[in-house]
Amino acid sequence: MKQKKGVYISFLACLVIVITVLGVCFLQIMNCESVQTAENCEELKLVIYFPYGAEEVNVWQNEEGAFCFFLPSGVKDCKVTFGNLGDTDYIRIGEVTFGAKDDIRKLLEGMPSGQTLEAEVKLGEMGKQTVPLRFFRSENLATMFIDIDPVSLESIHADREAKEAASMCLVDSSGNQCYIGEMEYIKTRGNSTWIYDKKAYQVKLEREVSLLDMPSARKWILLANTLDDTLMKNAIVNRYAERYTTVPSVQGRYVDLYINGDYRGNYYLCEKIEVSRTRLNLTDLEAATEAVNPDARYEEASLYISEDGRIKAVQGLNNPADITGGYLLEHIPPWEFEESDNAFRTIRGQCYDIISPSPATVEQAEYICGVFDEMEAAMEQGDGINPDTGRHFSEYLDLDSWAAKYVMEEVFHDPDAVTASMYLYKECDSIDPLIHSGPMWDYDRAMGSYGIKSYIIDSPRQVGDYGIYVNQLMKFDEVTSLVYEKFTGEMVPYVEYMARADIYELNRQIQASAEMDAARWGNIYGYYANRNASVDYLAYFLEEKADYLQDVWLGEDSYCTVSFLDYFGNVCAAYQVRKGECLPEAPVVSCYVAVFAGWYVEGEDIPYVSGLPVLADVTYESQWIGIDLLLLNGLGELDMDLSQVDPAVLENMAEVLREMQETALEDSEPLAEEGTK
Repeated sequence: MKQKKGVYISFLACLVIVITVLGVCFLQIMNCESVQTAENCEELKLVIYFPYGAEEVNVWQNEEGAFCFFLPSGVKDCKVTFGNLGDTDYIRIGEVTFGAKDDIRKLLEGMPSGQTLEAEVKLGEMGKQTVPLRFFRSENLATMFIDIDPVSLESIHADREAKEAASMCLVDSSGNQCYIGEMEYIKTRGNSTWIYDKKAYQVKLEREVSLLDMPSARKWILLANTLDDTLMKNAIVNRYAERYTTVPSVQGRYVDLYINGDYRGNYYLCEKIEVSRTRLNLTDLEAATEAVNPDARYEEASLYISEDGRIKAVQGLNNPADITGGYLLEHIPPWEFEESDNAFRTIRGQCYDIISPSPATVEQAEYICGVFDEMEAAMEQGDGINPDTGRHFSEYLDLDSWAAKYVMEEVFHDPDAVTASMYLYKECDSIDPLIHSGPMWDYDRAMGSYGIKSYIIDSPRQVGDYGIYVNQLMKFDEVTSLVYEKFTGEMVPYVEYMARADIYELNRQIQASAEMDAARWGNIYGYYANRNASVDYLAYFLEEKADYLQDVWLGEDSYCTVSFLDYFGNVCAAYQVRKGECLPEAPVVSCYVAVFAGWYVEGEDIPYVSGLPVLADVTYESQWIGIDLLLLNGLGELDMDLSQVDPAVLENMAEVLREMQETALEDSEPLAEEGTK
């Protein structure tokens, strides 16, 4: 009987897939028919006559069939006309008819951004068409126009390593040109965010240039903030670091980006983290190495991997007299170390990418790895002193920058801080022998909410131990005292008196651009229905987190740590609970390959009990029932009204499988006990 039920469930799963495909095809056919009523309208464009010259902005059709124009800041006093109109073509809106040379400024005056107008359009051989036009208008921000060969644009969007030449024009918020020039290249960038349509970019200009009052440089980053529900988190963190700490940060300015006339969204134009006179001003060990090696020697150099696999560098290069600095390093996860050719792994397993010098010589990589090995050995000792060198860990690590950085990671609640986007640097010994934390980077997933579509929200009332060497260093009284001093002296006053005003001031600045970005790319705000609610939560989160840390770090009460492990055994949530009180609720988890079967004390057959006072540190592991077990045994019956299936929802078949599993689980208590892992 169980086998028959398994076949039945498999049959229904296939039926759901077929219905989904047919439904999607039907919707595509319907969409095609609606598009056919607006033939050639996708070729519409606006021509904006700035004081320095004209720029074209292409129309974009949304999923509802409306044709959208995204106007940059600075167009208020500019002539604007419809492009691609022939002598007999026209666009009639209400009682007003516009030809190819007619200024539409009066149409735009006083019109709310995003308003939809019904327009009669006559283009070429086609007859008159009635189509919806929407006009969005940005405010306060500069505009970047990039022109690139269309084939080259496809190339960089398909390959993250591809670099293509382009040209760029930067216009300030008043419509005045502040830079125009060629790009040596533009490329896409990012790791987990690269898969999304709204790409981030890196550009390299032909010469060093100051953009929007930022220090001159050739390389610049255009951050898409694809996973940030407010678009402001990177800016907020960088502002705080620059104003209240000595940890290096990157400067940035918001821009509206257009590529080949297509609006690409709201972007954060910022400095690239690199060793240079105007960025991270260290001794340039890479340049010093180049100075003692002719080009031919670089061509003959080969990849070196040490026998234990901990050192990856190049062999065959000469070294300058001093190889003690400067080094720019990024803390990376093990899987990225395996892919890198310029990195090292400490004896205790911490992995670092050597950003500069690149490439590093064998001797340089061995040197900096040795420094970290010695520092980590010192941290392991009860007195903090390396038994072989006699040096305290504070003689390796700059504790002031480490403490300030850790406070920021904890309060800003950055889940990436334990694995990636954590930078450190070291000067040559004659200038400064210590390893410093910074610069700040990559906070789009911070401050309590991250994700796109599959939105995740974190509670501020937890200590995440976000950062590197936290567990090793926070056991020393001198370190905890310094951390608490940074927290009370720098972070708490900011959160109590400045954070909320800072957040809302920045929000007002980018509000119009953010609305255009949402219209272009869709709503990523997930948990809340609109972006302003997400901005409110951002301010709330910082206040709650600072208040909670004051209680945990500085209060007299005793706290216990309650941790929860996900399907893979990783900590998915950790809470600090006042001893004797109850955990408000256990976290909700899901997995694409199994059904959640409850929380149990790690290594014990003791289930989690809601409302039970917490009296000691405890770790709960998640238990699961595999999908293969459910399908093979045919548990329960699929309870789904297929006539109500939404094809858009069913595009992700994993969701369908989870629904099948949950339905089957309701009548499967005996087998659940046998199948839990």
